[in-house]
Amino acid sequence: MSRFVMCPECGYRMSRVKDMSGNWDGETYRCDYCAAEYDGDDEEDDGEYISVWDAANIWQSSGRDEDNMFGYTEEELEKALK
Repeated sequence: MSRFVMCPECGYRMSRVKDMSGNWDGETYRCDYCAAEYDGDDEEDDGEYISVWDAANIWQSSGRDEDNMFGYTEEELEKALK
């Protein structure tokens, strides 16, 4: 298991967020790739995810079937294919 917090959206490693005083928040992380903020309290996350690139490849190879979008939007998948 990775010792890093991984982004639930794209799978990249997330960085900790500093508060207004410049101190580490300790609970809030930010994905530098997709700019998503994650507060570390995601009850729906079961630890499994598929990266946007893998999802885009599967989506494209399945004829762009909406059942194979893995929670990503069409725009996100199109961007990952470029």
